[in-house]
Amino acid sequence: MNAEILKRGAVSGFVGALTIVIWFFLTDTIRGEPLATARFVSSALLGGPTMAAVPAYTVLHFMSFLVIGLASAWALDAIKVVAPTLIGLALGALLFDMIFYGSVIATGADVVAEFGWRNVLAGNMLAGLAITHTIYWMEGSELSGWVAELFKVRVIREGISVGIAGAAVVAIWFLVLDTIVGEPLRTPSALGGLVFAGETEAASMPVRMSWVIGYTGIHLAIGLVLGLVLASASAAVEDSPPLVLATVLAFICFEALMMGIVGVVSVFLPYSWLVVGGANLLAAVTMVVLLWRRHPRLGHAMGDGMVPATGA
Repeated sequence: MNAEILKRGAVSGFVGALTIVIWFFLTDTIRGEPLATARFVSSALLGGPTMAAVPAYTVLHFMSFLVIGLASAWALDAIKVVAPTLIGLALGALLFDMIFYGSVIATGADVVAEFGWRNVLAGNMLAGLAITHTIYWMEGSELSGWVAELFKVRVIREGISVGIAGAAVVAIWFLVLDTIVGEPLRTPSALGGLVFAGETEAASMPVRMSWVIGYTGIHLAIGLVLGLVLASASAAVEDSPPLVLATVLAFICFEALMMGIVGVVSVFLPYSWLVVGGANLLAAVTMVVLLWRRHPRLGHAMGDGMVPATGA
């Protein structure tokens, strides 16, 4: 690891750590509990009086992100792909997953449940974006055109159709399961109650169509966004094979994120995390297969992007 990579890694790690600190300080302050996150995590991780452990935890926090920044700088230099937003979101998803499972394994305390998965996810997404954009800014790279692909008519059409297909797979999966147990639409009603009313026992309450309709809208919107991102990435990979590494990384991290979210929300649903995770995995496979069939050159592009070129 050369000096330039070390410098980019150290600076980006500091920026990522600072982003998390600022995010949770602001959200804690808005809730009227400044430093609540730092006190909770430091006490759970290090023990002892909450405020006394905060300085030590702060040092550990920045050291951890130093390692993350160095690893990110090294990986991005190795894959030679310039897609900071895509890779930043993937990194943020991976960080969220690490925090969810890591906090439970290391301390027994569920940080995500304590402060809300949306709050924790947003903070880590921002940190991931901060790290990757800092690395590319320091490197002086020109951005790849994968985002530009999003605005092409064909890509939009493909993204919408693939996104609807993925969302429909999950919806049908749970409609069938709910119908089998004699309570059609119980799952979207339970998730809608959790999102819109904070009802953690919504799964045991009568189905409310307002919750079903509201959550179905959110579910469809997520599917459309994911479909558009995958469609634009597929089109970009055909034109620029090196992007395949970033795309594969993003897809793996997204699935890791989904498993993290599954672990969080499955406790509020009448089904195990394996059932919920299976639905999301089936939707992901469906979307990938549809895009693979519509982009026959992807196989060759992936081979070119994954296999390093050899000299004569």
